Amino acid sequence: MTTMNWDFTIKLTDIAIVVAALLGPVLAVQAQKWLERRRDVKERQLAIFRTLMATRAAMLSPQHVEALNAVPVEFYGSSGKLKQINDAWKLYFDHHTTDGPATDAWAQKRLDLFQDILHLMSQFLGYNFSKAQLARDIYSPRAHGDLETEQTIIRRGLVGLFKGDIALPLAVKEFPAADPASAELQAALQQVLTDALQGVKPLVLSRDKTEDKSECD
Repeated sequence: MTTMNWDFTIKLTDIAIVVAALLGPVLAVQAQKWLERRRDVKERQLAIFRTLMATRAAMLSPQHVEALNAVPVEFYGSSGKLKQINDAWKLYFDHHTTDGPATDAWAQKRLDLFQDILHLMSQFLGYNFSKAQLARDIYSPRAHGDLETEQTIIRRGLVGLFKGDIALPLAVKEFPAADPASAELQAALQQVLTDALQGVKPLVLSRDKTEDKSECD
């Protein structure tokens, strides 16, 4: 019986070629999916940044509030610039939850914290904005600012009115001028009623002459 020994010499390059041929399509698909996910995340981050930039002069608008609430989700991260963005957002959020009146100093601190968020976002997304540009280069018509201030005053006033904290001031400045003839007639009627009630003069009720004539007929 003859035994045949087969010696196979397999090179590492041959193994690499086989593995690449088998895994190449799979890896290419996974890489494509990873790139698409990264692109989607970047687009959502850019959308939030654009919204905050476009509404930074109308910070009470629903679009502005919605974009701010999405920052911790779309800019999630525990290291690098993502962590800085989340830390800046947390400081901004904590500033709004502090007790006390909304003074000018509080409002200025609010703007400073918001500009810190924008500046960190702009750096992360590849923009070269300075803090001065973010604070200064804003188009905001004066009428829009007046409207927002008036709406805030009206809203606070209505809340205070419904809660009973304030009352509507009512003041009568003048009464309408009385008709002299009506005033004389009213005075005469009051005098007749007073005399009748006191027994000074009986109350006489006259009948219609037309009715008297019909009874006689």
